[in-house]
Amino acid sequence: MKLDAMLTDPTRVEAWRLDETELLAAVPDVSEAILKLEALRVRLVHEADERCLPTHVGAADTASWLADATHMTAAMAGRIVRLGCELPLHPRMAAALDGGRIELGHVQVIVNFLDRLTKLTVDEPDVGAAETDWEHPDPESGRPDDCQAYLLIAAHLENVTTLRRRARALELLLQLDGTVPPDGENPELNEFFASTTLGGRVLVKGTFDAEAGEALQTALSGLSKPHPSTDEHGHPIRDPRSAAKRRADALEQIIRGHLDAARGPQEGGERPHVTVTIDLDALKDAVAKTAPTPATGAWTKDGWDYHCDNATGPTGSTQGENCSDVRPPRHYRRVRHAAMPWAGPVSAAIAARLSCDATVTPIFVDRGGNPLDVGRTTRIISPKLRKALVARDCGCAFPGCGRPAAWTDAHHIIHWSDGGPTALANLVLLCKKHHTIIHKNHWAVAIGDDGHPWFTPPAWVDPARRPRPAHNRREIHGN
Repeated sequence: MKLDAMLTDPTRVEAWRLDETELLAAVPDVSEAILKLEALRVRLVHEADERCLPTHVGAADTASWLADATHMTAAMAGRIVRLGCELPLHPRMAAALDGGRIELGHVQVIVNFLDRLTKLTVDEPDVGAAETDWEHPDPESGRPDDCQAYLLIAAHLENVTTLRRRARALELLLQLDGTVPPDGENPELNEFFASTTLGGRVLVKGTFDAEAGEALQTALSGLSKPHPSTDEHGHPIRDPRSAAKRRADALEQIIRGHLDAARGPQEGGERPHVTVTIDLDALKDAVAKTAPTPATGAWTKDGWDYHCDNATGPTGSTQGENCSDVRPPRHYRRVRHAAMPWAGPVSAAIAARLSCDATVTPIFVDRGGNPLDVGRTTRIISPKLRKALVARDCGCAFPGCGRPAAWTDAHHIIHWSDGGPTALANLVLLCKKHHTIIHKNHWAVAIGDDGHPWFTPPAWVDPARRPRPAHNRREIHGN
């Protein structure tokens, strides 16, 4: 099938009718045509911008008109407008783009490099003295045309990522006296933003120089690897987290380790730590919601008929359906919340989980909330008890997990606010993920006759609700 026919009506192209040779030839041909069309769009947008047509139809500027007319992002629209203004200044680059030999990403890399090049060669007297051999350029001369020709030749053979690295290497080569560091190595350009959104989440955005960025990625690398687990039979289970989620978890572990080790400077007379303020009665209410509740159910010939009073799983009869996809309706009610200095109001459930392994300072207040007295600050889990827990559980005890002990909290099986003792027989090490699961009452945990934790799954995981041993005991107490 001819390329022209494909482009005339792409929706009518029946790819399954093409043989192997046609398919292998069609993909690069169509890709080249797409590049030519993108180049044409840049030229058309630039012409519209030159004639001020977008402002004539009421748009604020060309970029906003383009974004509105095509539904592309504002960033992409702005990029097209900027490239349209730059390309007339570089006719050879424009010709390569129009011919479909390079793409917009290549052009962006070269244009950005040429812009930075003016800062590197500002004091060079002979920077434009010689003619450029566009077939055999000398990029080390520092002349813009030589550098452009060199990068254009590379752009015909390399993808955008490789070309960006080549441009960076050339920029380092042309660094004259070190007085003007390249943007990639200039720590003065580093920025980091962390702001709380209206929904309570924290939005993080930043940019770092190469050295700080390399240190960051090195720190994240070891902690963000996929962490497979195992099922009750010891079969491996892939880590379900995306790469972005694993990096977020890794960053949290780094921050938690920093705070736990109290490496930061004092602020307000105290070492850095996470502070949660909550009314004791509200804390008790939050803990009560995670109290073990009996779950009953029975198999029928059509499936699982399940009922649970605390609604942690499927409710009512779900014969013939997938129980894992069924959840009870949610009800809204007024509950007291907790608060953090930076995040503001948070749910009492967070306070309940954090209070399992925390330093507690009781503050007595009157009916108006005015402090009357401050009690003694105490550490719930002592260092000696923590060492004993690590010796017993060796890390997260949840079946199939086993994350390192340094990543875990000490969870009170019966919460201390309910009178549960801070003793080995009432504690278990859990990573944040499984600590949250236990607090949501999806699973139950208890210390068995052998002195080790045993975990009882919910009915939609195991209808018989057979207890499972801790992760480090799975080979000794196999099911």
